[in-house]
Amino acid sequence: MVPAPLLTRVEKGSKRPNPALKEGVQESRGIVVVSQTQQTKIHNGLTILAQRMDHVRSAVVNLLIPAGFVHEPKGEEGIANVLSEMLQRGAGKLDSKAFAQALDRLGIDLDCSVGAHHLRITATGMADKIDHILGFIRDVALAAKLPASELASAKELALQELQGLDDEPRGQVIKELRSNHFPHPYGNSRYGTPEGIQAITHANLKGFWERHGHAKGSILSVAGLIDPVSVFNCVEKLFSGWAPGKETPIKLGKRGQLTAHIEKETQQTQIALAWDSVHPSHPDYYQAQGLVNVLSGGMSSRLFTEVREKQGLCYSVWATHVSLHDRGAIFAYAGTTNDRAPLTLASVKREIARITDGITKEEVDQVRVGLKSALLMQEDSSMTRAASIASDWYHLGRVRPLEEIEAAVMALTPKSILEYAKKYAPKELTQVTMGPEMGKAVAPKVKAKPTVAPVVKEVAKKAAPVKAAPVKAAPVKAAPPKAAAAAMPNQTKKAPTKIPVATKAKPAVKPVKTTPKKK
Repeated sequence: MVPAPLLTRVEKGSKRPNPALKEGVQESRGIVVVSQTQQTKIHNGLTILAQRMDHVRSAVVNLLIPAGFVHEPKGEEGIANVLSEMLQRGAGKLDSKAFAQALDRLGIDLDCSVGAHHLRITATGMADKIDHILGFIRDVALAAKLPASELASAKELALQELQGLDDEPRGQVIKELRSNHFPHPYGNSRYGTPEGIQAITHANLKGFWERHGHAKGSILSVAGLIDPVSVFNCVEKLFSGWAPGKETPIKLGKRGQLTAHIEKETQQTQIALAWDSVHPSHPDYYQAQGLVNVLSGGMSSRLFTEVREKQGLCYSVWATHVSLHDRGAIFAYAGTTNDRAPLTLASVKREIARITDGITKEEVDQVRVGLKSALLMQEDSSMTRAASIASDWYHLGRVRPLEEIEAAVMALTPKSILEYAKKYAPKELTQVTMGPEMGKAVAPKVKAKPTVAPVVKEVAKKAAPVKAAPVKAAPVKAAPPKAAAAAMPNQTKKAPTKIPVATKAKPAVKPVKTTPKKK
């Protein structure tokens, strides 16, 4: 059992209910129990969350460390991504090769990735290997070797990943949209920049890790067929020597351009739009999710039906909610052929504006079903649950019981979503387009370089008007090319709708390149 002095939110020596705990929260043997999730905090500031899942045989450990790309020094953009690679190249007494072999012998899958706020270390294995899993996580967090001899290859991999965006235009335009819409450093990308990656030295890498790789503000979540009390005991023993450190405040700078076009000689035009929304702890968060799913919750959603199916304007169209700790945004995307780009842009803007005209009961019923299905799928995945409870703790300071989320989803109504839509109707849209033809109709062209970050050019200080005149598209005899699976929660094909989490890790599935039909 974890010693009482190390626990938080528990009245030492008292058997009375703690009045600070909300309804649905119980105390058991000095450990805070929130629905099925138990929580504690050890002396150095590390928060531990554990949830037993009797219907699975696996165990997942998820460690969030406040070393995300928003903390990267100017001129070293990409250092967090390089660090996530270097952390896997040996730890404890094992060099890179021996470390990989030890993981393979035990059937443990370990991965490091980076998001806006956190660097994430995740390890998965059979539940009876939980002590080994926690041991590997501990070695990476506290005793990573970070071999100087392997920095060059880690930097080269980061550069290749960045250059890979040249072959994935959707990711490239979304990267630029984020950079333009959010203020610095929230507009940064996990990919970094070529100049920033090349400037990274071994001393700078170690310094960044020493400043941000600490226990205070870190969250360790465990889900699977585990005993929470045993997990707490093991974590306390392994991580008690981790230095607390100091949390680094984020200094906000200026945002990017409101409207930009990237010239690129392709047969496709990429269109991306963004407008402000709410953060996950905001009372209107579920209404924001409802609106996004009315726009892009499946094959019967408005963007898919009106822009793709009825008008045949694009092969891919979707919208998603992007959540940061103190702000949020809705991103919309469409991929189309060059000749149909202006019509597609006008049609997407028209659907965004039309949302305030009214929402039907049938649309809300479909949103409820989609969100509830996604919620039920969370219960079947230890990986998803471990990430979800850590995200909840970071954003809300508590873990939402699944019953609470389900009740909030079922409480959505056409009126509540419409009130949100009117309250947060976009006053201006951030717009980024990419392709050879779009610039003629929208913005002066700026030629993109093939293997470096795209060059963009400001074309207007005011947003393009949201409402556009109705446009009739020419009938299409042949079905549009199938879209590649979008690396976002909402896709062009019907898929379970996910409730976004805060820290964004590397996509589990790499985007697939789509080759459109040539005319």
